Amino acid sequence: MCGCGCGCSPCCAETSTVECEALSSQIQNFTTQFFGDVVKTEVNGVVTWSLPCSLDVGLDNNPRASDEGLACYFLRLFSEGIIGATGPAGVPGAAGADGSNAFTVTIASFSQPNSGDPNRQISTQYNPAILEGSYVFIATSGWYQVTAKDGSGTLWVTLVQGLAGAPATITAGKLVVPSGFPGQSVTGPAGPQGPAGPQGTPGASFTTNNGMFTSVGTDDNLGIAYSVVDFGGDEVRALLTEIGTYLITVTIDLVGLAGAVGTDQVFFRLRNNTTLSTLNGSEHGIASMTTGSLRSLSFTVVHSIGGDNQQITLQGKCTTADTVAVVAARTVMTHVRLQ
Repeated sequence: MCGCGCGCSPCCAETSTVECEALSSQIQNFTTQFFGDVVKTEVNGVVTWSLPCSLDVGLDNNPRASDEGLACYFLRLFSEGIIGATGPAGVPGAAGADGSNAFTVTIASFSQPNSGDPNRQISTQYNPAILEGSYVFIATSGWYQVTAKDGSGTLWVTLVQGLAGAPATITAGKLVVPSGFPGQSVTGPAGPQGPAGPQGTPGASFTTNNGMFTSVGTDDNLGIAYSVVDFGGDEVRALLTEIGTYLITVTIDLVGLAGAVGTDQVFFRLRNNTTLSTLNGSEHGIASMTTGSLRSLSFTVVHSIGGDNQQITLQGKCTTADTVAVVAARTVMTHVRLQ
């Protein structure tokens, strides 16, 4: 207990003066001066202090350990030394020089080796990436092992595996690339046969959309302008009855008439009379027809239509009228629906 009869005592002072400061005032002043403003939190009757200036966690590069007393933290800093704060990033340094390419090229031709004659001396552009004892691949030639090298780019190599179909001479300018030992292809045993799948949907039958034109009528003499090939009222035509894609094949026999000369030229094409357009890829020609000569011309066209019942006709012409005739008995046009 404080003895209140023996002068000023912090325990007994009811008010604080400079001459006699109460104990509570002294403790508050010490706490404030030593720590600064302390935030106090009470949870379930327990008061917790939150110290200012981040004394709870310590310095960024010198953190305070969990449950480490503040005095022990200060002592450790004094003993171990304080690690300074991290400064700003410096200016990036200059970019380094480019490294060497990990490949080279041949600068002279050499003969393709084989298993009976596997060794070659090869001239290349010097590259330190090509090492003695390593494997390299030479384009169009095969895989080699480097048995020796010098500072000029000369390589002494031994064929390990040549490419199938390699030429007899490997010309200059071929890429030389470091590689591993060439692998071997291994075919494993066949696996068990899988179960049969369900039967597919039957495809559509286009038989009713197919057709053929033939004639035994009168041969048709060609004029100088395109016109439908007509064997006496029997025109060479096909009726494509349904929308789809068709394969059309034409075979034409020609005979040279009186007055035909080698400079005469004959042309044919297929024409869609419904759309008034020439079928792509259907224009073909033949020349060198002379009197009595027989020639044959065949071509095939794939043609798609966007509507039903479109008519396709064969048209022909000659640079000189009535010097070449289309033979009726040997001229055929067929069409088969593909899809």
